[in-house]
Amino acid sequence: MNPCHFIPLVKYLPWFTVIHLMTFSVSLKGDIIYLEKNTPYTQFRNVEKVNEKVFWVRGYADAIIALFEDRERHLFRVAIGRDSNSRSAIFADRNKVNETSNPVLLLEPNTYKFKPFWIKWTTDTFMFGAGSQVGEGVDLQWQGPTNAASIRYLSVRTRDIYPVEYILDLSCNKVPII
Repeated sequence: MNPCHFIPLVKYLPWFTVIHLMTFSVSLKGDIIYLEKNTPYTQFRNVEKVNEKVFWVRGYADAIIALFEDRERHLFRVAIGRDSNSRSAIFADRNKVNETSNPVLLLEPNTYKFKPFWIKWTTDTFMFGAGSQVGEGVDLQWQGPTNAASIRYLSVRTRDIYPVEYILDLSCNKVPII
């Protein structure tokens, strides 16, 4: 068994980055970042040289991951567990373009475990799914021009009163999982 896929222990291992978004404070402590609710996107990761990303999320509702062309305007946003964890949706240029209530694409609030998700973008498709491998699991997608060459940054936030934790980079034995 690959130890990278043993997600419940991931919070306690030293080789990951967690961004923790909370509703009551703003502080920086090691790899954990605490943000107030509805805080603007502040942590940006460069994704210019990739067109897919695997990430892990733990929380009760309203985890948001977005792709930006600059640090001001997001091109795509995925809202995981919207409306009390009842739906997930893809937004393109602030417009909802696809939505599902499939539990595979929702958070795990009852077990409060990290759950792997992935996003992938091409010149004419944006995809979102569950699982630690891009392409596995049920996916939600949107067909249309994506301006894939303009995507430069990825960022996360939450908009609910509940904390949400993200693992954006995870590597085992110095081999990154992307």
